[in-house]
Amino acid sequence: MKRYLQGAQAEKGFDIWEEMLPTPVGPVWMGFSPAGLRAVSFHRPGGESGPQWPVRQQQEEPELTSRLRQWRQETTDALKAYFAGELRTFEHLRLDVRGTAFQIKVWEAVRQTPFGAIITYQTLAHSLNLPRGARSVGGALGANPLPIIIPCHRVVASDGSLGGYSAGLHLKRLLLSHEQTILGRPPIPLHGPVRIEGGH
Repeated sequence: MKRYLQGAQAEKGFDIWEEMLPTPVGPVWMGFSPAGLRAVSFHRPGGESGPQWPVRQQQEEPELTSRLRQWRQETTDALKAYFAGELRTFEHLRLDVRGTAFQIKVWEAVRQTPFGAIITYQTLAHSLNLPRGARSVGGALGANPLPIIIPCHRVVASDGSLGGYSAGLHLKRLLLSHEQTILGRPPIPLHGPVRIEGGH
């Protein structure tokens, strides 16, 4: 069941409300709109620790405040469980994903990549019937607003090099190693290409 809204379907005119969550790979900022989780970020200008919740909505819109608190708790619990090796999918979270139709199509596809799988941009492009679309697929993944939740870290170049990652290749390598370790496999190398296996 899809739990996110696209574009005009989501509510407009509201700020994104944020909170910071400490994780084993560093602080993660979670951003929520009135429609769900809209952003996950590893880097935030100024590095404020949060929480940053709207006082006006807490006073005037108790139902909205209740939803935000629920989504915040669900997202926090899910990320903690992921890093503890107890959760492998985020399908239960309510997401408010914003992007072009093509970007959302790519993000939907990469969400089907199993936990611990490592696939290539070209493989992902083929799954979308875009045999020459590896570059455009990579561009869409680079704009992913929900890293980890939409697991673009599982997609690498055809030669096993990591390709790109908005939060930095060091973090991409950490996330890949985390998943391999949870599955009882050796962590990926600290340097150089990774072994491509599994996936679609």
